Amino acid sequence: MRAIYFLLFLLATTVLWGQQPLSQTQATAFKEKVMAKNKTIKTMQAAFTQKKHLEFMSNDIETKGKMFFSAPDRLNWQYTTPYQYQIVFQKDQIKVNDAGKVSQMKADNKIFKKINSLIVSTVSGNMFDQKEFAVTLYSEGRDTKAQLLPKDKTLLKYIKEIHLFFSPDATVGRVKLIEPTDDYTEITFTHQQLNAPIDEAAFTL
Repeated sequence: MRAIYFLLFLLATTVLWGQQPLSQTQATAFKEKVMAKNKTIKTMQAAFTQKKHLEFMSNDIETKGKMFFSAPDRLNWQYTTPYQYQIVFQKDQIKVNDAGKVSQMKADNKIFKKINSLIVSTVSGNMFDQKEFAVTLYSEGRDTKAQLLPKDKTLLKYIKEIHLFFSPDATVGRVKLIEPTDDYTEITFTHQQLNAPIDEAAFTL
């Protein structure tokens, strides 16, 4: 159970006001733009800042780290501050390095498969083929927000809704995960690099 919540802890942004729903024509054009962009992405790497908001705590929990993604499904999520923690997704394997202690698990049960797919799709922005969500698109200033409402009862136990904020170049810049309790996790990506070489060691623990 701890591992499931930690995987969900990877998903994450700030609520903005004055949002305007995209028209059907605008939504179709935006989806096509994102999917076309995704086809060009072979690798992605970025720094991130993650904030976990819990209603009973006066201050948010902030962590920082780096993310490495290689299409179609390899992902290394590294926490570097204030603690050292890595989680690597590769096909049906999940490996964890917790302060030097490495463990491995198979993503062969239903919830792990869904969360694994969800995290990879969130990082790449490739969410529009997901049958598990109802997707609504909004204009948020220069950004476009995709609001995703889970349809699957299993995911609904952990996720109330997800907000993806796409920058004008059709890449995901921010993510917000809202839990059924209304606690949430926010992640902001910075220093993104697309299609830059990534050492194979990044996906090996």
